[in-house]
Amino acid sequence: MANVVPFPAVKDAEHQLHARPSDGELLRRCRWGDPYAWDELVNRYERLIFSVALRNGASFEDAGDITQSTFVALIDALDRIENENRLASWLMTVARRQSWRVRSLSRKTLSVAQVPDSPTDPFPDWDIQMAVHDALSNLGGTCQELLIALYFDPSQPGYAKIANRMGRSIGGIGPLRGRCLERLRQIMLEGEAEEG
Repeated sequence: MANVVPFPAVKDAEHQLHARPSDGELLRRCRWGDPYAWDELVNRYERLIFSVALRNGASFEDAGDITQSTFVALIDALDRIENENRLASWLMTVARRQSWRVRSLSRKTLSVAQVPDSPTDPFPDWDIQMAVHDALSNLGGTCQELLIALYFDPSQPGYAKIANRMGRSIGGIGPLRGRCLERLRQIMLEGEAEEG
């Protein structure tokens, strides 16, 4: 039996946000067989994976299956993940591929008359989406949690629900969102400068 070290109980919500273990730490603990670490990873990323599946054309039911199969893929790849800081991007890529696979299996056969004259790119903003998701991975912490809740959570929670979830006042969510979006923009600009 692997050594299982439960996460310590933290009463102060602000301290809890800063005391959250990194993805790398959670992955290491998962490799040791720590079920608490696995639960934390699932709680951290299930809404994001579900929303990626929905945004890539999956039905609500299929998005649930895709979320589950993405976590199964993570279990299979635990020992092979090299860049632990890009776990969110890795999960989103797997979810996207699973969504495309499900969608392609469920497509109906088109007659020649139904085929469009000029095929269009179904993912014209793929590069932008990947840049945003990579920047979110690098952003981390409170800002990552807030922006995922605001823009990727399929339940579309309002400011009040997000404030409650994060242990913050509702009046502080808007200004925090502005600062986080600015930090995200800076990370994306730095990424473009490195590529250019």
